[in-house]
Amino acid sequence: MLKDRPFTCTAAHDLDRITLPIAVELSRGDERYNILNGMEKELPAGDMFMEDREGITSSIIYGPDNRTQITEKTNSALYTVYAPPGIEGSLIIEHLSDIAHYVQLAAPQAKMVEMVVHPL
Repeated sequence: MLKDRPFTCTAAHDLDRITLPIAVELSRGDERYNILNGMEKELPAGDMFMEDREGITSSIIYGPDNRTQITEKTNSALYTVYAPPGIEGSLIIEHLSDIAHYVQLAAPQAKMVEMVVHPL
């Protein structure tokens, strides 16, 4: 578990609501999206965010969006981890493995399909 490890930020999305491909960017300061509670937020310059073809899906400062949130109808989930420089990929894999374990406790039929670390 990462409780005694360096800070990371994790987001969850309904993969069926994501329009691939996904990109990770640094904000200019004029990007906007609706966060989980439906409120529109403007990203400050330098925030790291993830987007698909339809728009921003999460940012470090404001978290996941409203459009791709997990609901009771979600069948496929995407978990993303933002980690600052210096965090080893093995720690991120361990964190994602913990998430997969907890998902399987709640949904024993769940299967983890892929786990990838993309350094920037």
